[in-house]
Amino acid sequence: MAEVTLNKNMIDGQIKPINGMTEKLLSAFYSLDRCDFMPEAMREMSYVEKNLILENNRTILKPSLIAQIALSINLKANENVLILGATTGYLSAILSHQAETVIVVEENESLLRNSENAIKKNNINNVVFIKNELVKGYNEQSPFNVIIIEGAIQEVPLNITDQLDEEGRLLAIIQEEEICSAKLFKKNGRCISEQKLFNCTMPVLSMFMKKNSFSF
Repeated sequence: MAEVTLNKNMIDGQIKPINGMTEKLLSAFYSLDRCDFMPEAMREMSYVEKNLILENNRTILKPSLIAQIALSINLKANENVLILGATTGYLSAILSHQAETVIVVEENESLLRNSENAIKKNNINNVVFIKNELVKGYNEQSPFNVIIIEGAIQEVPLNITDQLDEEGRLLAIIQEEEICSAKLFKKNGRCISEQKLFNCTMPVLSMFMKKNSFSF
């Protein structure tokens, strides 16, 4: 079956049925072939409905999880986004259709290179890649309207929430007692509110293992 058909079937079966899915977001998914963003050795796994675990607990998020994240942050056209962890660049590409600018911080040279190549292949020009430690974020271009950590963490680092703009949102997948749940944190002055979104399963990123962190 042609890749274009497999990609459409993936969207129709895994993403379109998500409650509250918008036409604008669906259009972004239909405009991209997920296959373009997969490592060469894993291209045959492009459309499967499961997370794919790479080395060092890095995770290629399944299509429906990418869609849930994109939907949950409720991105507006003039907003800027910071993504910590490129993995494949697929989430960055989806959000590029809505955001003004997407800045991606990645410390793994191979993931960074592959993601950047996929973005260029799709002629996307508002995604910028920065090689830096994920735990540092990118303070030089802060504050951000939205920050997304692409992978599970145990606690939210204070230095990352400090990079949020007023009324900015941080979406993180938090592991608590072996259970992971996606949470949306919102900044209001010195206060950070927390909203649980949905449960999911994935390993914790090693660089975010309870050190130099802050729990809300």
